[in-house]
Amino acid sequence: MYKIEHIGIAVKDLEKSNLLFASLFGEKHYKIEDVLSEGVKTSFFQVGSNKIELLEATNANSAIAKFIEKKGEGIHHIAFVVKDINFEIQRLKKEGFTVLNEVPKRGADNKLIAFLHPKSTNGILVELCQDL
Repeated sequence: MYKIEHIGIAVKDLEKSNLLFASLFGEKHYKIEDVLSEGVKTSFFQVGSNKIELLEATNANSAIAKFIEKKGEGIHHIAFVVKDINFEIQRLKKEGFTVLNEVPKRGADNKLIAFLHPKSTNGILVELCQDL
């Protein structure tokens, strides 16, 4: 069974968004991290037992820059915790899902990650996360 690890939100300006979400949640973010391989800068908020990840593009070719250009700011993905990401990738491929990363890669917050294409998940980009 999956548990939500975090919800990713694409933002144009991480500094302004950190202030906005700090006001909304009543507390500041706990971590900012650059993920060079993805061309993003992330910020994490703990909200109860879940996390919110804000993502700002650091280059015009990143997936977040393209997402914002096409759809504007907003929810980008939902991430789920998995115990064995390699097993889940193979299982989901067999179930007919389109896996974007057949080999997990290193992501933010000390995780291995892989994504499922939104065309196979009712329009929602799904991220699988496993602790390193």
